[in-house]
Amino acid sequence: MTPLLTRRSLLAALGLAPLGGCIVGGNPPLPHGRLRAITLDVHPIAAKGLAGYAEKVAALGRPALERAFVDMLAPNDPRAGVATLRVDEIRLASGSGDGEFPPAESDEFTGRLEVAAIDGLPALSRPIRATRAPGDAGPWYLPDIDDRRLAGLLALAATWARREFPG
Repeated sequence: MTPLLTRRSLLAALGLAPLGGCIVGGNPPLPHGRLRAITLDVHPIAAKGLAGYAEKVAALGRPALERAFVDMLAPNDPRAGVATLRVDEIRLASGSGDGEFPPAESDEFTGRLEVAAIDGLPALSRPIRATRAPGDAGPWYLPDIDDRRLAGLLALAATWARREFPG
């Protein structure tokens, strides 16, 4: 009968123990199970002199946020937090990637998810970055290609923001 724990297996386990923390990556989920509201802040884009574009981002982004957070929203719960997805920058690649020659660039969203302090929990903030291939928006030759690319990118950013919460 062989012993369950040999000296060699014990030394190996002790030697690998510090690497155990490397298994879990990223930040833990934010400690909010419900949100009273989720808002979209496009002021950083408007502050760059792009007020019209900021309005378009808001018009396409707010429904994407509502769809992504529908299971968390509790507008009548005074103990629920309020979160804001701030849009710092949106970059659409110069090419549309028609499938035959996809561009080296991707459409990119950069922003920050901020949750206000509530019910003993501190204010929290996390960076949000989403990238998407331009060709994912469908036929590049249709006149609404830029709106479809922007809407898809905002929907992806909303999904990444939602993943910061449990459930």
